[in-house]
Amino acid sequence: MSGPIFAATTAGTGEVSRANWTALIPAAGRGTRLAYDKPKILYPVLGRPLLDWLVDALQEVCSRFVLVLSPEGREAVEPVARARLGNALEIRIQSTPLGMADAVQQGLPAVSTPNTLVVWGDQVTLRPQTIRACAAVHEANPVATLTLASCMRRDPYVSISRDASGRILEVHQARESEVRGAVGENDCGLFLFSTPVLAEVLADARSRNAGVGAQTGEFNLLPLLPCFEREPGSVRTVRIEDLGETVGINSRTDVATAEKILGERRAAEGRGP
Repeated sequence: MSGPIFAATTAGTGEVSRANWTALIPAAGRGTRLAYDKPKILYPVLGRPLLDWLVDALQEVCSRFVLVLSPEGREAVEPVARARLGNALEIRIQSTPLGMADAVQQGLPAVSTPNTLVVWGDQVTLRPQTIRACAAVHEANPVATLTLASCMRRDPYVSISRDASGRILEVHQARESEVRGAVGENDCGLFLFSTPVLAEVLADARSRNAGVGAQTGEFNLLPLLPCFEREPGSVRTVRIEDLGETVGINSRTDVATAEKILGERRAAEGRGP
């Protein structure tokens, strides 16, 4: 694990301490594009809300959970989340939808663990093994600031640019009309941070008005990833090959795709849907 990028199949065999990790989940999204009248994180996939699938995948690594919700979404989400997580749950409110970096910054004061795992609230096809591998890589790295999962794909929604040594130089987003290549390195919606460094980067970016999308005007987290390149080896990437782990839920087509993936996995494990 001397280089910045290595395969998920050979990564993360070390120990992981759950006490070191809080999952911070931006979940202020509405279910509008899904024609759903509740917050998107409650949308049912195979009869279970997105939240349940996320907790299933994260609970082996994370001892605490922070949900960042919209003011109107709290009433619907908190009882469901509290029933599942009990006292392990903290709720924070993003009063205005100003972007993912803003959501993370709103949730961060509720984090007391040395490491923070940020995952988008609709990335329900991430494998628990991938999440654990990333956490093990991060904990084994004495200079870790950021560990992320990524994959190479055609028509990327996000494209990560690196220098010859593998350091992240820029992150381009299709939603900001920045992606140019037909093939690129796409993140998987999973980012593991040193909590103090994350807080420092967000505060600095906010003061400089950095990370604000030219088209959306949102305070975005992805353009800030190069800021975590503090010293050689401080950012590491777990490269996955299964594009099924990258499905975000933004349409009914995405739901059908996720249900097929999750159903096939459960069948392979000898479990029901």
